[in-house]
Amino acid sequence: MKRILSFAIIVVLLGTALFLTKTAKADEYALGKKLYSDKCQICHGFKGDGNGPAGAGLSPKPADFTKSSFWQGDVDKKITDTILHGHGPMPAFNLKPDEIKAIIEYMSHTFKK
Repeated sequence: MKRILSFAIIVVLLGTALFLTKTAKADEYALGKKLYSDKCQICHGFKGDGNGPAGAGLSPKPADFTKSSFWQGDVDKKITDTILHGHGPMPAFNLKPDEIKAIIEYMSHTFKK
């Protein structure tokens, strides 16, 4: 009986942890989507293909997040460095680490194939 009770408690705890993790990821994704929409979409586009309305006149053209080549190497570092320091015509943004993580979460789930 104790063994069954212990197993049931473990299952409930693991289920709760999984639920909380999924909820936290959903919140992070939603924040990332909002930040991308507010800060990135104007140049990188709704589809992440670098064809946003403000990106047309930029040289070099904004990165295309839909290309597999973009997702090579240490992408988290590449995105973080670009956000914090800018790149070419892209300005630096003063975002908190959790905001950058949220943008990466959104981008990787939305544009990465």
